[in-house]
Amino acid sequence: MSANPHIVDAETLRELSGKRNRSAVRRWASQQGIRVKDGKDGPWTTQEALNAALGVGSANDDAYDPDKVL
Repeated sequence: MSANPHIVDAETLRELSGKRNRSAVRRWASQQGIRVKDGKDGPWTTQEALNAALGVGSANDDAYDPDKVL
């Protein structure tokens, strides 16, 4: 697990997806709408990206939309 609580590391993505292969994890993430980046241990993402894919969190809350707040 990453020291940064916002980072979802490659091992966690493997656990979530049930996949072991880097490309399989990447495909799974894409199918789920999760944006990932490549790292030395495999694909990684952020908690915010997972929340956005699930439709929850500040990225999907109009109260946090800077265009609507200002």
